[in-house]
Amino acid sequence: MRTYELALVADPRLSDDDVTALSTELKQLITSRGGEVLREESWGRRKLAYPIRKLTEGRYLFLFVQIEPAKAGLLKEVEMRLNQNDKILRYLTVRTDEDLKRAAGRAKPGEAPPRTGGYYDVDPAVAAAAAAAAATAEAAAAPEVPEAAAAGVAEGAVVVAPEVVAAAEPVPGTEEA
Repeated sequence: MRTYELALVADPRLSDDDVTALSTELKQLITSRGGEVLREESWGRRKLAYPIRKLTEGRYLFLFVQIEPAKAGLLKEVEMRLNQNDKILRYLTVRTDEDLKRAAGRAKPGEAPPRTGGYYDVDPAVAAAAAAAAATAEAAAAPEVPEAAAAGVAEGAVVVAPEVVAAAEPVPGTEEA
C-alpha cells in the first residue's frame, strides 16, 4: 500500500459546511475507487504566502490517503476533479510511504531515530562539551592581565608606561594654555 498526503487550499469565502461537504465529496470519491482515507486535518483559515486569485487567505485541508499501487490512477482522477473545482485555489499530492520506510530503515530496533543535525536535534551532552571546549580555548587565547588592571584600573582602559606618555607628541588643538 502507498500512502499519500493531499493538501488543499480552498477559497476562504466558503462556509464551514461547504468545506465539510467538499471534504466528504473527496473522501467518498477516494473510498468508492478502492482507496482509504486514514486521517483528515482541517487547519481552518490561514494567510497565504502570496495572493492567489486576488485572495490573501485560504482554508487549509489535509487528507492522508492509502492506495494500492494497482489503483494509482485514482490520484489522477482526484487531481483532475480538484483542477475543475473553482473552490480549490491550490492542491499538492505528496507520496509519504517512501519517506516513512527510509526513516524506519535507519533506526535500529529499540533505538531512537537518527538525528538530522537540525536546530532542535542537538544532543545536550555534546552541546555542553562543545561549550566547555570553547570556554577553555577562549581562556587560553586571552592576553595576560597587566599589573595595573589587577591593581584596580577599570576594564577596557589603556595602560601606558609614563615614559611613553612623556615622549608622545601633543595632538593639534589640544595644547594646554
